[in-house]
Amino acid sequence: MYSNASIWTTERLESLVNPLTARMMNEPGEWDPPAGIEPKRETLFLSVGIPDSGALPRGELNAAMQNVLTENGDASLRYGFGAGYFPLRAAITARYREIHGADVAEDWLQLTNGSSGAIDLLVRSFIEPGDVIVSESPAYMGSLRNFRGVGARIVSVPIDADGLATDRLAATLARLTTEGARVKFIYTISSFQNPTGATLSLPRRRALLELAARHGCLILDDEAYSELHYDSTPLPSLLTLSGGYGVVSVGSFSKTIATGLRIGWIMARPELLKTIARMRFDMGQNQMALRMMARFLESGAFAPHVAGVRALYRAKMETLADALERECGDLVSFTRPRGGFYLWVRLADGLTARDVWRAAAHEGVAVNPGDGFRTDPSDAGELLRIAFAWTPRDQIDEAAHRIGVAVRRARDGDVP
Repeated sequence: MYSNASIWTTERLESLVNPLTARMMNEPGEWDPPAGIEPKRETLFLSVGIPDSGALPRGELNAAMQNVLTENGDASLRYGFGAGYFPLRAAITARYREIHGADVAEDWLQLTNGSSGAIDLLVRSFIEPGDVIVSESPAYMGSLRNFRGVGARIVSVPIDADGLATDRLAATLARLTTEGARVKFIYTISSFQNPTGATLSLPRRRALLELAARHGCLILDDEAYSELHYDSTPLPSLLTLSGGYGVVSVGSFSKTIATGLRIGWIMARPELLKTIARMRFDMGQNQMALRMMARFLESGAFAPHVAGVRALYRAKMETLADALERECGDLVSFTRPRGGFYLWVRLADGLTARDVWRAAAHEGVAVNPGDGFRTDPSDAGELLRIAFAWTPRDQIDEAAHRIGVAVRRARDGDVP
């Protein structure tokens, strides 16, 4: 039998990929565990931004799906073209109007395969290799990878407790203008940011809009966590404040309901959505899932579900924060967030996140070192992201204890 196995070696395949793919092939995965570490006990995962398994609205989703499956016709089993299933777009925009007071309608919405699919569609539509995306730093690692995948030049601006530092942004945009750089997007997670938990203050929201308009670049606002505030009234969204001019919002049900739904969207003025319509090559989204979610929203189940998980995540955050202060408060510091999934933990002088990460993996608890959230990995050696949403509440004290052991091991030089 003829075989061409000798031709199709790994080296041959690697020689065919494009330069951007080749550059990224040997990068470590963002969620990979430390190499060579064997946990001494079953691992507790505080490294993934996933909703609580016990809070998934399984019964309501099942009822909604049964409703879809009993409908006449085969629409739920066919391709779905265009902007996406209209009743779902209507339900999403109605809730956005209710929460944010924005004057949006169904033609402001393009459904996508999660918010990551939304960001991918946007950058493929707007970015040429070498174009600049100004990103807050630290930033969500998945979006940074998306930007690198289209050959964007990523320029970082730091954030603090009030979000993106707009004074630094002003200086950065002025410098880039002098250089003749083409700045296409300013990327931010304006509410309960990943990884820091910070929220962009109202004065800075206004300053950001002014700067973006002055320099003629779009704001890409990732609103994945905006519904997950614990006890505060949400700030007006950037889309609301701008009337949608110069702002593109992306959203998802991944953080409020379940990551496996893969239902996201782009929200923007209709004239902007028209510019990306021809760049969609996915033949539409999962029509059964879209219809199921529309029925779920129409049933009135979403609002009480979100209210419940807000209370749950606040309780988990407080439990984790209290336990960390008890276990290793002399060696770590953090600000308790007002929403979202994450604690951004600063280690005491002399400790590095990579050492603690490795020691924690050996102790049986997974966390994220901060350098993965930076465009310059050398810039976050003393910070950890600790995600608490997915971890069962009755495991949080034990997880914090293991983190405390790992921090002290790193302090003492006992790093595997």
